[in-house]
Amino acid sequence: MERRHCKAVIEWDKDPSKFPMNEWLRDIVVIYGEIIDKKIYGDSWTVLVRITELIDESWNTYADVAFIVDEAPWHLLETGYSFKLWAGRDIAKVTILLQYK
Repeated sequence: MERRHCKAVIEWDKDPSKFPMNEWLRDIVVIYGEIIDKKIYGDSWTVLVRITELIDESWNTYADVAFIVDEAPWHLLETGYSFKLWAGRDIAKVTILLQYK
């Protein structure tokens, strides 16, 4: 069964062409709080990212994003909402385009 997901634009801090296309990337986190001395204070949720299309002449991509648990803050993932992806450091900014139910 396909997990529900949202369509998004991602602005990467590094060249995304090195990532696989149309495969769920794992070990990426959304932090709703702050990081002090490499420790997370506040909530954090693992998010899956599937790059669906590279955007020409930029490090931006279209992608699907999905939390891996129903308890995550799905209600925040509305059109226009933005958040940062974290994998040991901030790696990208996500902006939601469309949510699927």
